[in-house]
Amino acid sequence: MATRCNADKTLRLRYSFDLRPCKMSCSYLGAVMNEKDSLRERDVMGISVDKYLIPVLKPRDYSMIARYIFSRFLPEQLNSALPFEPEKWIRPMGLKVKRGVFPENGALGEYFFSFGAAETIDEETGEIVQSDINPGTILLNRDIPNHGGIRNSTLAHEASHSFLGRYFFLLQKTHGHDYCSYMCKRYDHEEREKWTPVDIMEMQANRLPGYLMIQDGPGKAYAESRMAAYGGERNLANMRRLIDDVAEHFQTTKTMARTRLVDLGYNEARGILRSANGELVPSYLSTLSENETYTISEAEGIREYLSNPKFRAALNTGAYLYADAHYCRNDPKYLFSDQFGRRHLTAYAREHMAECCLVFREVYRNAVVRLVNGILQKGCGRGRKDVAYVGPNGESPLTEEGKALRARMARELAETSVISKSFNQMTVELMERKKMTVAELASATGLSEQAIGNMRNDANRVFPIQGIVAVCIALHLSPETSRAYIEASPSKFMNTVEMKMYQYALAQWHESPVSVVNRRLVEAGVKPLTNLVDGYGEDGIRLA
Repeated sequence: MATRCNADKTLRLRYSFDLRPCKMSCSYLGAVMNEKDSLRERDVMGISVDKYLIPVLKPRDYSMIARYIFSRFLPEQLNSALPFEPEKWIRPMGLKVKRGVFPENGALGEYFFSFGAAETIDEETGEIVQSDINPGTILLNRDIPNHGGIRNSTLAHEASHSFLGRYFFLLQKTHGHDYCSYMCKRYDHEEREKWTPVDIMEMQANRLPGYLMIQDGPGKAYAESRMAAYGGERNLANMRRLIDDVAEHFQTTKTMARTRLVDLGYNEARGILRSANGELVPSYLSTLSENETYTISEAEGIREYLSNPKFRAALNTGAYLYADAHYCRNDPKYLFSDQFGRRHLTAYAREHMAECCLVFREVYRNAVVRLVNGILQKGCGRGRKDVAYVGPNGESPLTEEGKALRARMARELAETSVISKSFNQMTVELMERKKMTVAELASATGLSEQAIGNMRNDANRVFPIQGIVAVCIALHLSPETSRAYIEASPSKFMNTVEMKMYQYALAQWHESPVSVVNRRLVEAGVKPLTNLVDGYGEDGIRLA
């Protein structure tokens, strides 16, 4: 009788890849019968790759890769404090650089894994010509100067794509299809397995250039020497000087200099060169951990206000006001208003952010990147960001100081004896305190004089909540006073997005005219309180 044998043997198949531009070949070398013969066992310092052949990198790996690049391509610059010259790395890798024209605003460069076409600059004539682009070509935006930090960082970024991402692209080729397009998807920063391959490649190409342009040893030594020259104190002025000096010395962008200084232990630099609401935020000191920030755009703040009841409760007290892209304690020690009525953080606040500003967790979701037919394009930004309020221990964000402020506001109301009166009586007394006539309040709110008169005299009438909110804002009532006034009224807030936005307006925009508040509501996609809208006519048509 024949005996059946079941064999269960795991094999590793070994291939050789030639990843030079215009080569892109793959050769089968045989099977690895013994696990001890695997490359993983032979090279304990090697870096693993995922199923897409993209390196799996931990933060410490970037320093190791940078040292490897210098050892292989630029041994004379290893541990050198001299500026990194990307061309000296690019040429030995067989890459070429061309200047090109980009139809997309903000595009800095493109890396061509595959054959393509683009508008380039003829180096002799300076004219724009249509060119066929070979694999291994970096296309640099013609508007970038021929020297400086932006040029160097862009070249290093695109070369990093070639160095780290070519395995991925070759894998796509060997499977018989091109990686033709990329659609942005929203995934959490921490959930790496849900990132698309292009998300991961872009993140890695953003990080590696910093370690090349500012090596760990020379960067730390230079920073320490500059800080000693400043006197050694890590205050705001010295941190700004340090970023400027590091960027100039190593020929990088200031943003890259700040990022590397944080890597090297200068955590105070996190609050410098931040942006929100389309503009640069005044510098501040920060010792927060990675992915935590005090800075938030007001649009992000509004989204968090609408979705997070704890954050909403904090703002509704009036204890925190939005200023310079931060939610800061409502205290003259930390806030002041300029001649135009705009709020700003004091110099003391920007040096002591932990005392006065709320903390948020920021999550970058998809890089500004396009991959089409083997062309990988880099833009200026880091991609879309989500921000979420982080309360201490997940509890209410109100500090003891905030609670004390709220109590003080309540005492002020009690002293005026307003809080205990009827809605009509409160309307009369609040107008008297603010020295506003019926006609003046009607003009300031966009309501009729009859409507204002009814709020003063008609105890049986139910008034729309929008009109009551408009009165609160026109009188520039504090959030606590507005709360008491509305609670005394026959109208109440409903649990809708629109009503929550009105509450946000009471908490954050009560110092602004009603017309300005209405414009902000319109811009947020919410129905205005009245027809009085800054920049619009009574018919709702935007004014020229």
